[in-house]
Amino acid sequence: MKELSTSRDWFCSITCMLVGLFSLSLHASEQVIPAHPRAELEIKEVSEDDEPINFILSSAQRIRNEVTFERAIKVFGSVSSNTYRMPSDLKRLDTTDWFKQQITSLGGEIEFECEQRDCGRATIWASDIFGERVLSASDVNQNYLAVALEKDDVQYLLMIYVVERSNRRVYAHVVEILPSERVAFDAPVDVSSELLRRGTVTLPDVVPDSQGTISTEDLESLRTLAETELQEFVDEEIYVVCHVNGPNATEELLEYSRGCAEQIQEVFEDQGLNVVPFGNGPLSPIEQTPVSRVELVIPRLLKQELE
Repeated sequence: MKELSTSRDWFCSITCMLVGLFSLSLHASEQVIPAHPRAELEIKEVSEDDEPINFILSSAQRIRNEVTFERAIKVFGSVSSNTYRMPSDLKRLDTTDWFKQQITSLGGEIEFECEQRDCGRATIWASDIFGERVLSASDVNQNYLAVALEKDDVQYLLMIYVVERSNRRVYAHVVEILPSERVAFDAPVDVSSELLRRGTVTLPDVVPDSQGTISTEDLESLRTLAETELQEFVDEEIYVVCHVNGPNATEELLEYSRGCAEQIQEVFEDQGLNVVPFGNGPLSPIEQTPVSRVELVIPRLLKQELE
């Protein structure tokens, strides 16, 4: 009888394990981007309730033991994550390209991407952000994609992190967020109308880096903005306010943000605008999260709105 009981226990254990693996496979297929057909699902996690999570749109840094981002959007929603071990013939860049192809085929948009040291420290991503030891890799062996896509009129936000470990095995960690409220990306902003109506506007798609540098491409778009939409404010005093967040002391970030504002001042003044540069560093966070950005403020119009 004892042997029979042991056999039954063994049979039940095997059956339960198989059912569990089958269940995991079903859950894995539920993600909006399907698993690579030859990938092995190693870790699966699903939240039962809506929870707050940072949808990360920049590199990751650590400032005095606190993880920070130049840009992240805090959203509420259900969260699931799958960690895959990729086929041995797929390297890190091959895997990243495969995900990009899936994103394109589904009509998704890559809102941010980085690779190697441009993503920040790999230990931060593996330990502090995703909390998966299997993702441990060197800084030069990582890729990150932040993706927004829609399926059946439902918005999904994806964070895809790909690493190649020292043993040359490649792992992909896919976090899927189903936000409770739709998140807007690249919403068209009529800068002149916003300035007239509110006296202030955040410039779309212009984000200084952690040292306050504005890219050449962004400076050219700002030059075009000054030549066109901002010409109706040529007689106004326009404050250019730069907010810069990054892995530096507050004093340094204030200095970097002043440099950011002065870069834009030079471009705007070439087009005849009266500009006052102002560096605000990380001191005006949005919803308690420091976000690097550039704002234009016309104080006279602010006063009119309040009267």
